[in-house]
Amino acid sequence: MKKFYTIIILFSFLISCKSNQSIKDELIFIVQMEVVDNKSDEEIEEFSKYYTNAINLNEPNSLGWGFFNAFGGIQNKNDRIILIQRYSNQKAMMEHARNISEGGVLENDFNMFKEHFNIQKVDVYGSTTNEFRQFLKPFGLTFYFHPTLSKFSRN
Repeated sequence: MKKFYTIIILFSFLISCKSNQSIKDELIFIVQMEVVDNKSDEEIEEFSKYYTNAINLNEPNSLGWGFFNAFGGIQNKNDRIILIQRYSNQKAMMEHARNISEGGVLENDFNMFKEHFNIQKVDVYGSTTNEFRQFLKPFGLTFYFHPTLSKFSRN
């Protein structure tokens, strides 16, 4: 019976280590955007649902995706949107970047995205490599990187 409990404890520990690794690699992107061309609230809400669904269907390594109205924030304007993206790791985010680039499966969707939103800045939460940062440079966006000190996630 002692062996049984020992095996169960070891197995639980191994599973815990594996899940902690994925948590360690998780990246969270907070994207601050402005609404383009005075799009109506209805247009923004409809497109946000459409685009969220497209990401969900095409990117299994995207852990979470959500558009939020930033009204009530620092600038207190209704024309600000926050997009929160969660990726399992740098590779998953790079997959997203390739998907929205020329020739990618979401290229047309991203062109529509740009008709609705103008990205102001992107805060990246999680530890990243220099290679990853170099990968992002050609997109011409303002990125601010915030390395991990300590965290947990309950997916």
